[in-house]
Amino acid sequence: MKRLSELFTPRHWRLAAVGVPGIALILFVGRQMTDPYHAAVAAGAAFSVGFGLSRDLGGMRWGAMAAAMLGMSVSGALGTLVGQWFPLSALVSALLAAVCAALALLNEDLWWVALQLVIAFMMAGYFPGGVNVAMERALAVLIGGTTEIIVAIGVASLFTRPVQRLPLALGEPPQPGITTAHACRAAAAVLISLMVARMIGLTFDYWAPITALIVLKPGLHDTRARGGARLLGTASGSLLAIAWGLGFADNHHALALGAVVAIALSYTLQKASYEIFSACVTMSVVFLVSIGQGGPVINSEHRLFATVIGGLVALLVSAPLPHRLRDDDARDRMGKLPKL
Repeated sequence: MKRLSELFTPRHWRLAAVGVPGIALILFVGRQMTDPYHAAVAAGAAFSVGFGLSRDLGGMRWGAMAAAMLGMSVSGALGTLVGQWFPLSALVSALLAAVCAALALLNEDLWWVALQLVIAFMMAGYFPGGVNVAMERALAVLIGGTTEIIVAIGVASLFTRPVQRLPLALGEPPQPGITTAHACRAAAAVLISLMVARMIGLTFDYWAPITALIVLKPGLHDTRARGGARLLGTASGSLLAIAWGLGFADNHHALALGAVVAIALSYTLQKASYEIFSACVTMSVVFLVSIGQGGPVINSEHRLFATVIGGLVALLVSAPLPHRLRDDDARDRMGKLPKL
C-alpha cells in the first residue's frame, strides 16, 4: 500500500507554472471576446497542447506542441465534416485509433501527437456541421494552441533554468506481430465503445472510445490494472466536479477558476499516481466542457458512465487474445516513468 505522499509524486510544478497562464488568459479574456462554446474549444485545445511541454519532437523543444496544434486543427475540421455521417465517422475513428495504438509501442512522442489528433477528431465528430462550422472549430483550435505556445515560451524565458522535457520510457520496440494485434484491438475497442455510447444516448459519447484507447494495453493484466486505476480516478474527479458544480451551478468564473486549478494539478501530477492524474484530468475536462455547454453535474455523471463503458470494452477486447511483451521489453511507453 502506497503512502499518501507517494500518490502525489513526482511533482513537476514548473510545467504547470509555464503551461497554465496561457489557458487562464483564454478562459478569462477569450470569454469576453467570443461565445462560450468557442472559448471552451480554444481552452481545451490549449490544455491538450500544454501537455507537449513535457515532450519534444525530432529534437525540437516546442515541436510536439506545434505538431499537436496543427494536427488537432486539421483533424478537428475533418471530424466536424465527417461527423455528419456517423458510420463513416466511427470507421475513421477506429482506423486512427489503430495507428495511434501502434505508435504507442514504437515511438512515445509520435504516439502523444497522434493521440491528440484522434481525440480532436472524435470530439469534433460529436458536433457535426458544414464547412463553416469546421473552419470555426479549426480557427478556435489554432487560436487556443498558438496562444498557449506563445505564452508558454514567454513564461519559460523568465526561469533561470530552462524547462526540460520529461524523459522517455525506455525499452526496445516489441515484435511486429504484437504491434499489429494491439492496433487491431484498439480499432475494435474504439468502434465498439463508440457504438455502445451512441446507442444509449450518452452525452459527449466520445469519452467512451477515448477511455478504451487509453486504457487498452497489450496484456490483459495491464489493461485491467489501467482500467481500474482510471475508473477510480474518474470517479473521484467526477465527485469533486459534482460538488463544485452544485456549489457554483453554471457560474462561468467559478467554472473557469476550477478549470485552472484542475489543469495546474494535471500538469504537475502527470507522472504521479495514475488515479490522481485521472481525477485531475476528469475535473479539467468537465469544467472546460461545462464552460461551453453548461451542466457540470450531469457532465460529471456521464464522464463516469463513459469511463465504465470504455474500460469494460477494453477488457472485453483484450480477454480473447491477450498479448504480453517479453520481460526485457515490458516497459510501458504509455505508463508512469521512473520517479525523478
